[in-house]
Amino acid sequence: MAAALLVALTLLAGCARSDGDELLVFAAASLADVLEEIGDLYEEEAGVRVAFSFGGSQALAQQIVSGAPADVFVAAGRQPADFLATRGMVDLVEEAVVHNELVVAVREEASGIGAMSGLSGDDMGRVAIADPAVAPAGVYAREALWTLRLWEPLQSRLVFGADVRAALAYLESGNVDAAIVYATDAREAPGVKALNVVLQDTYTPIAYPAAVLEGSDSRAAASGFLRFLKSDAARSIFERHGFRTAGVN
Repeated sequence: MAAALLVALTLLAGCARSDGDELLVFAAASLADVLEEIGDLYEEEAGVRVAFSFGGSQALAQQIVSGAPADVFVAAGRQPADFLATRGMVDLVEEAVVHNELVVAVREEASGIGAMSGLSGDDMGRVAIADPAVAPAGVYAREALWTLRLWEPLQSRLVFGADVRAALAYLESGNVDAAIVYATDAREAPGVKALNVVLQDTYTPIAYPAAVLEGSDSRAAASGFLRFLKSDAARSIFERHGFRTAGVN
Protein backbone atom coordinates (compact mmCIF):
# COMPACT_ATOMS: atom_id res chain seq x y z
CA MET A 1 0.00 0.00 0.00
CA ALA A 2 2.75 2.43 1.02
CA ALA A 3 4.81 1.49 -2.02
CA ALA A 4 1.85 2.06 -4.32
CA LEU A 5 1.22 5.45 -2.73
CA LEU A 6 4.85 6.42 -3.21
CA VAL A 7 4.75 5.42 -6.89
CA ALA A 8 1.53 7.38 -7.42
CA LEU A 9 2.96 10.45 -5.74
CA THR A 10 6.15 10.15 -7.76
CA LEU A 11 4.17 10.12 -11.01
CA LEU A 12 2.08 13.06 -9.84
CA ALA A 13 5.13 15.08 -8.88
CA GLY A 14 6.80 14.22 -12.19
CA CYS A 15 3.84 15.74 -14.02
CA ALA A 16 3.99 18.81 -11.80
CA ARG A 17 7.68 19.36 -12.46
CA SER A 18 7.16 19.14 -16.22
CA ASP A 19 5.34 22.45 -16.40
CA GLY A 20 5.87 24.02 -12.97
CA ASP A 21 2.21 24.81 -12.37
CA GLU A 22 1.36 22.12 -9.83
CA LEU A 23 2.32 21.70 -6.18
CA LEU A 24 2.35 18.57 -4.06
CA VAL A 25 1.73 19.37 -0.39
CA PHE A 26 2.34 16.87 2.40
CA ALA A 27 0.29 17.91 5.43
CA ALA A 28 -0.91 16.77 8.84
CA ALA A 29 -4.13 14.74 8.80
CA SER A 30 -5.83 17.30 11.04
CA LEU A 31 -5.53 19.87 8.23
CA ALA A 32 -7.27 17.79 5.55
CA ASP A 33 -10.59 19.62 5.39
CA VAL A 34 -9.28 23.14 5.79
CA LEU A 35 -6.33 22.81 3.40
CA GLU A 36 -8.47 21.25 0.68
CA GLU A 37 -10.62 24.39 0.84
CA ILE A 38 -7.64 26.72 0.94
CA GLY A 39 -6.01 24.80 -1.90
CA ASP A 40 -9.07 25.30 -4.09
CA LEU A 41 -8.98 29.04 -3.44
CA TYR A 42 -5.24 29.22 -4.15
CA GLU A 43 -5.78 27.43 -7.45
CA GLU A 44 -8.38 30.03 -8.44
CA GLU A 45 -6.24 33.00 -7.45
CA ALA A 46 -2.77 31.81 -8.49
CA GLY A 47 -3.55 29.39 -11.31
CA VAL A 48 -1.43 26.72 -9.59
CA ARG A 49 -2.88 23.25 -9.13
CA VAL A 50 -2.45 21.89 -5.60
CA ALA A 51 -2.47 18.19 -4.71
CA PHE A 52 -2.32 16.93 -1.12
CA SER A 53 -1.13 13.88 0.77
CA PHE A 54 -2.38 13.83 4.38
CA GLY A 55 -1.20 11.68 7.28
CA GLY A 56 0.72 11.61 10.53
CA SER A 57 3.31 14.41 10.35
CA GLN A 58 6.29 12.32 11.44
CA ALA A 59 5.30 9.52 9.08
CA LEU A 60 5.10 12.03 6.22
CA ALA A 61 8.49 13.48 7.14
CA GLN A 62 9.98 10.00 7.03
CA GLN A 63 8.43 9.44 3.59
CA ILE A 64 10.06 12.65 2.37
CA VAL A 65 13.45 11.55 3.72
CA SER A 66 12.93 8.21 1.97
CA GLY A 67 12.44 9.93 -1.36
CA ALA A 68 8.74 10.78 -1.61
CA PRO A 69 8.43 13.98 -3.69
CA ALA A 70 6.82 17.05 -2.17
CA ASP A 71 7.05 20.80 -2.60
CA VAL A 72 5.54 21.93 0.70
CA PHE A 73 5.29 20.30 4.12
CA VAL A 74 2.81 21.48 6.77
CA ALA A 75 3.26 19.66 10.08
CA ALA A 76 1.30 19.58 13.32
CA GLY A 77 4.39 20.34 15.38
CA ARG A 78 8.04 21.40 15.32
CA GLN A 79 9.59 17.94 15.60
CA PRO A 80 8.71 16.66 12.09
CA ALA A 81 9.83 19.96 10.53
CA ASP A 82 13.07 19.87 12.52
CA PHE A 83 13.54 16.24 11.43
CA LEU A 84 13.75 17.48 7.84
CA ALA A 85 15.67 20.67 8.62
CA THR A 86 18.52 18.78 10.30
CA ARG A 87 18.87 16.75 7.09
CA GLY A 88 19.13 19.87 4.94
CA MET A 89 15.77 19.26 3.28
CA VAL A 90 14.04 22.53 4.20
CA ASP A 91 14.40 25.72 2.17
CA LEU A 92 11.94 28.21 3.74
CA VAL A 93 9.92 27.91 6.95
CA GLU A 94 6.89 29.67 8.42
CA GLU A 95 7.20 28.86 12.11
CA ALA A 96 3.49 28.95 13.01
CA VAL A 97 0.73 29.12 10.44
CA VAL A 98 -2.07 28.34 12.92
CA HIS A 99 -2.61 26.91 16.40
CA ASN A 100 -4.79 24.17 17.86
CA GLU A 101 -5.58 22.56 21.22
CA LEU A 102 -6.47 19.18 22.66
CA VAL A 103 -9.87 18.00 23.85
CA VAL A 104 -11.30 14.73 25.08
CA ALA A 105 -13.90 13.57 22.56
CA VAL A 106 -16.76 11.26 23.51
CA ARG A 107 -19.95 10.22 21.75
CA GLU A 108 -22.88 12.60 22.13
CA GLU A 109 -24.92 10.20 24.22
CA ALA A 110 -22.09 9.63 26.72
CA SER A 111 -22.15 11.41 30.07
CA GLY A 112 -18.56 12.53 29.68
CA ILE A 113 -16.01 13.40 32.35
CA GLY A 114 -15.32 16.53 34.36
CA ALA A 115 -11.54 16.16 34.41
CA MET A 116 -8.81 14.14 32.73
CA SER A 117 -8.64 11.86 35.76
CA GLY A 118 -12.02 10.54 34.67
CA LEU A 119 -10.29 8.63 31.87
CA SER A 120 -9.04 6.16 34.46
CA GLY A 121 -12.45 5.71 36.11
CA ASP A 122 -14.22 2.37 36.34
CA ASP A 123 -16.95 3.48 33.95
CA MET A 124 -14.46 4.44 31.23
CA GLY A 125 -13.19 1.81 28.80
CA ARG A 126 -10.53 2.19 26.14
CA VAL A 127 -9.09 5.56 25.11
CA ALA A 128 -7.71 6.35 21.65
CA ILE A 129 -4.82 8.69 20.85
CA ALA A 130 -2.70 9.12 17.76
CA ASP A 131 0.47 7.04 17.81
CA PRO A 132 3.21 9.25 19.33
CA ALA A 133 5.77 7.55 17.09
CA VAL A 134 4.21 8.91 13.89
CA ALA A 135 1.88 11.79 14.78
CA PRO A 136 2.38 14.93 16.90
CA ALA A 137 -1.20 14.65 18.19
CA GLY A 138 -0.08 11.54 20.01
CA VAL A 139 2.98 13.31 21.38
CA TYR A 140 0.82 16.11 22.78
CA ALA A 141 -1.65 13.61 24.26
CA ARG A 142 1.17 11.64 25.85
CA GLU A 143 2.61 14.84 27.32
CA ALA A 144 -0.73 15.75 28.87
CA LEU A 145 -1.23 12.28 30.31
CA TRP A 146 2.34 12.13 31.59
CA THR A 147 2.07 15.57 33.23
CA LEU A 148 -1.10 14.46 35.01
CA ARG A 149 0.48 11.13 35.98
CA LEU A 150 -2.09 9.23 33.94
CA TRP A 151 0.17 7.74 31.27
CA GLU A 152 1.14 4.64 33.23
CA PRO A 153 -2.31 3.97 34.76
CA LEU A 154 -3.90 4.17 31.30
CA GLN A 155 -1.39 1.99 29.44
CA SER A 156 -3.68 -1.04 29.28
CA ARG A 157 -6.57 1.10 27.96
CA LEU A 158 -4.79 3.09 25.26
CA VAL A 159 -5.45 2.39 21.58
CA PHE A 160 -3.12 4.02 19.04
CA GLY A 161 -4.25 5.37 15.68
CA ALA A 162 -2.00 6.09 12.70
CA ASP A 163 -2.96 9.77 12.98
CA VAL A 164 -5.47 11.95 14.83
CA ARG A 165 -8.23 11.18 12.33
CA ALA A 166 -7.73 7.46 12.87
CA ALA A 167 -7.94 7.92 16.64
CA LEU A 168 -11.21 9.81 16.22
CA ALA A 169 -12.52 7.10 13.89
CA TYR A 170 -12.06 4.53 16.68
CA LEU A 171 -14.44 6.62 18.78
CA GLU A 172 -16.97 7.12 15.99
CA SER A 173 -17.07 3.37 15.32
CA GLY A 174 -17.61 2.55 19.00
CA ASN A 175 -14.29 0.77 19.47
CA VAL A 176 -13.24 3.15 22.27
CA ASP A 177 -15.10 5.26 24.82
CA ALA A 178 -13.01 8.40 24.44
CA ALA A 179 -10.29 9.91 22.28
CA ILE A 180 -7.78 12.66 22.96
CA VAL A 181 -7.75 14.66 19.73
CA TYR A 182 -7.47 18.15 18.34
CA ALA A 183 -10.41 20.43 19.01
CA THR A 184 -10.77 21.11 15.27
CA ASP A 185 -11.23 17.41 14.48
CA ALA A 186 -13.76 16.82 17.26
CA ARG A 187 -15.94 19.73 16.12
CA GLU A 188 -16.16 18.32 12.58
CA ALA A 189 -17.12 14.77 13.62
CA PRO A 190 -20.85 13.90 13.61
CA GLY A 191 -22.20 12.33 16.79
CA VAL A 192 -19.21 13.48 18.84
CA LYS A 193 -18.90 16.11 21.56
CA ALA A 194 -15.72 17.76 22.77
CA LEU A 195 -14.90 18.07 26.46
CA ASN A 196 -12.55 20.94 27.28
CA VAL A 197 -10.82 19.13 30.12
CA VAL A 198 -7.25 18.99 28.79
CA LEU A 199 -5.45 21.86 30.49
CA GLN A 200 -3.25 23.67 27.97
CA ASP A 201 -0.34 23.95 30.38
CA THR A 202 -0.02 20.15 30.46
CA TYR A 203 1.34 19.92 26.90
CA THR A 204 3.47 21.87 24.45
CA PRO A 205 1.53 24.63 22.64
CA ILE A 206 0.30 23.25 19.32
CA ALA A 207 1.61 25.20 16.35
CA TYR A 208 1.66 24.17 12.69
CA PRO A 209 4.87 25.13 10.86
CA ALA A 210 4.97 25.09 7.07
CA ALA A 211 8.06 24.66 4.91
CA VAL A 212 9.13 24.77 1.29
CA LEU A 213 11.24 21.69 0.68
CA GLU A 214 14.75 21.90 -0.71
CA GLY A 215 14.01 19.37 -3.45
CA SER A 216 11.11 21.32 -4.93
CA ASP A 217 11.38 22.34 -8.57
CA SER A 218 8.48 24.76 -8.07
CA ARG A 219 9.91 26.95 -5.32
CA ALA A 220 8.29 30.18 -6.49
CA ALA A 221 4.83 28.62 -6.45
CA ALA A 222 5.60 26.81 -3.18
CA SER A 223 6.73 30.05 -1.53
CA GLY A 224 3.59 31.71 -2.85
CA PHE A 225 1.49 29.00 -1.24
CA LEU A 226 3.20 29.59 2.12
CA ARG A 227 2.46 33.30 1.84
CA PHE A 228 -1.13 32.51 0.92
CA LEU A 229 -1.51 30.42 4.09
CA LYS A 230 -0.93 33.65 6.07
CA SER A 231 -3.29 35.76 3.95
CA ASP A 232 -6.55 37.20 5.21
CA ALA A 233 -8.50 34.85 2.94
CA ALA A 234 -6.77 31.75 4.32
CA ARG A 235 -6.97 33.08 7.87
CA SER A 236 -10.75 33.37 7.53
CA ILE A 237 -11.01 29.75 6.37
CA PHE A 238 -8.76 28.50 9.18
CA GLU A 239 -10.83 30.31 11.78
CA ARG A 240 -14.09 29.00 10.34
CA HIS A 241 -12.74 25.47 10.83
CA GLY A 242 -11.83 26.23 14.45
CA PHE A 243 -8.09 26.89 14.17
CA ARG A 244 -6.62 29.82 16.07
CA THR A 245 -4.71 32.43 14.10
CA ALA A 246 -4.43 35.15 16.77
CA GLY A 247 -0.83 35.76 17.70
CA VAL A 248 0.49 33.99 14.59
CA ASN A 249 3.37 36.01 13.18
